[in-house]
Amino acid sequence: MDDRITSQFRVLLTGGAGFIGQHVARHFLSLGHEVTSLDRIDEAGSLDAIAVLVADYPDTFRHVWHDLKAPIHPRHVTGKYSHVIHIAAASHVDRSVRDPMSFVADNVTGTAHLLEWVRSYQPQARVLYFSTDEVFGPADGATHEFDEYSPHNPNNPYAASKSAAEQLCPAWANTYGLQIAVSHCTNVYGRGQHSEKFIPLVSEKIRRGELVQIHARDGVPSSRYYLHVSDVCTAVEAILFRGGVIGSAVTGKYNISADEEFSNLEVAKAVAALIGKTLRYELVEFVANRPKHDQRYAVSSNRLKALGWAPQVKLHDGLVDYLEG
Repeated sequence: MDDRITSQFRVLLTGGAGFIGQHVARHFLSLGHEVTSLDRIDEAGSLDAIAVLVADYPDTFRHVWHDLKAPIHPRHVTGKYSHVIHIAAASHVDRSVRDPMSFVADNVTGTAHLLEWVRSYQPQARVLYFSTDEVFGPADGATHEFDEYSPHNPNNPYAASKSAAEQLCPAWANTYGLQIAVSHCTNVYGRGQHSEKFIPLVSEKIRRGELVQIHARDGVPSSRYYLHVSDVCTAVEAILFRGGVIGSAVTGKYNISADEEFSNLEVAKAVAALIGKTLRYELVEFVANRPKHDQRYAVSSNRLKALGWAPQVKLHDGLVDYLEG
């Protein structure tokens, strides 16, 4: 059953030039909504993606350059918005290990500035803070899954900065009456993903015949739930239009997870098979750029599925689409 909202809304999206953001922008534009992207266009963003969206949706899409380390000035973002989707974030764990303070500035201070802008100028807006499954830390054993209200146990500076920013959401919702929802998303992949992420990185190494390092513990490769970016877009839609907010009668927190868990070695083998090249790999217990990697992340998306959402793209099909892109 297709119960999507069809009336037009005005959406403010942070991080619209980033990998997930550009797909979310296109998804909401395709539904007939107006989207304003707020992004500073750094190495994680794509000016080409913004240009394509402007060309495809000249009447309903616009981009505003802004770095959320500074407050949002009301002259730069005008009008009223029905929804605010906060995806912009520094997100690569290895970089957070090298430069943790930049992640605090981007993710914590940036979120505070956004919430303050909403409080001052957009109190009517429904806000989604896009968090990560990494705030819960590693899941023990082979079957354990965290729910939305499991205690946070971030194990790296990136996860800690996202956890800290997430704590602002109930504080601003309770203190100022803002309508805020929170999502925790598993590993996302798809076309347009930055080359530093696992699947793009592995794909290029395999094409070049280079050795691929796979994080492991006691000889067991680390594992993740890999979610195609198109399924993330429909999850965001479901949360904003059919979900609750913090402090309401229904939960305001939703996990976004794929149904299938794969070890990183299985993913690398699948990529190699699709490319038609031999996978050269080694399992590594320690690498300098990530001294203590988390072996396994796992969250339950039952609350989100109760809204009628479910992932549609199997990993094999998603990898085929990515490699053809």
